[in-house]
Amino acid sequence: MIPRRMYVLTMVICVGAGVVAASSLAYSVPGGPIPVVLLAALVLVTENFAFQLPVAGSVSLSFAAAYAAMVYSGPAAAIVVALAASTNIEEIRSGKPLVLRLYNAGQLSFASGIAAMVYLSAGGRQLALGPGDLGSTLAAALLAAVVFYAANVVLVSLAASTLTGRSPRSLLRELGFLSYGSSLLVLALLGLLIGYLLAVSSWLGLVILVLPFYAARRTFRVYVELTEAYTSTVRSLVTAIEAKDPYTRGHSERVADYAHRLAEHMGLPKNEVDLIERAALLHDVGKIGISLDTLVSPERLTPDEVNAIRQHPALGSDLVADVEFLSDIVDIVRHHHERCDGTGYPDGLVGERISVPARILAVADAYDAMTSDRAYRPRMTETQAREELLRVAGSQLDGEMVGRFTDLLGRDQTGQAPA
Repeated sequence: MIPRRMYVLTMVICVGAGVVAASSLAYSVPGGPIPVVLLAALVLVTENFAFQLPVAGSVSLSFAAAYAAMVYSGPAAAIVVALAASTNIEEIRSGKPLVLRLYNAGQLSFASGIAAMVYLSAGGRQLALGPGDLGSTLAAALLAAVVFYAANVVLVSLAASTLTGRSPRSLLRELGFLSYGSSLLVLALLGLLIGYLLAVSSWLGLVILVLPFYAARRTFRVYVELTEAYTSTVRSLVTAIEAKDPYTRGHSERVADYAHRLAEHMGLPKNEVDLIERAALLHDVGKIGISLDTLVSPERLTPDEVNAIRQHPALGSDLVADVEFLSDIVDIVRHHHERCDGTGYPDGLVGERISVPARILAVADAYDAMTSDRAYRPRMTETQAREELLRVAGSQLDGEMVGRFTDLLGRDQTGQAPA
């Protein structure tokens, strides 16, 4: 459910964007409307062909085109192109709430218009971007990029804070804005190049510049499809493994869901969230080498049986190490039963020697184990499990991870969207 405050914030941002748009009309649009229309059309196409990278975030030419409009045709043109950039067909099809789409359009228009005005106020030139003008314009262009970045980051963090109830400061620390800033700088330079090509009427050059992005999109699309196929294969393997133990059936899927959500809640990059999810799916794969009688025994286990159970993280890491596309989860699988106080297994690691993904997985695994029936005991209630997590926080389990996870569970109960 979208908080009422989000509707108020959207109205304020849209009014602010309207004021900026009205102010932009005081600036001329050299070159006429045709370049602006072409850039808006370019943005509509590229924004709807944005693709996910195997790192955090996605890539499109939208900002570069809006930036080119700014340096070529001024603030009004930048706002028009920014509005085009906020039009995403997939978001409309998926039913993304109108208030969120309006907010995105408003904040992009506001940031683009302000940045364009700063560009001109700092001595940036329009239209006549000849070779001799690029050097004198570069400082103003860089300042405008910084202004856009700052405005965009603040407004996005403000919306995220309103939707999640978390402080903007904590979100600024966690949402990976540093890597976003470096990407924005590259796109700003690309925007300058597009503006220069427009200034010298090199339409062929513009086409040649854009085409490689479509080739790159196809390449990364194949990568994403292969990754999804790998994940589907892993899920099928896990289902087959867990079929032998009726008490843990579905355990790995649930742990993967908890770990995925906790990693997202902590603001980790998407590639690391996906890595943790894959590790969670396979964290118990080593149990395939353990006797079923031991796994489902309702009696107190013998020392030898306990030792056999404690071998499953090492067995699992050995198994996944033999699969090339799973090699990056070996350490996470091996260390998901390590404990911060050094009492875990198989290596007895202490504190920060245990990786963050393994500590996240340990919390998710412990919670699902406690809230699931076992042969030797009934499940705990959710409240009992949370109390137990808090009891061992800082000793067995990482205190920060436990705090974040219980916060996430609390938001689930109150119906709030997780971060």
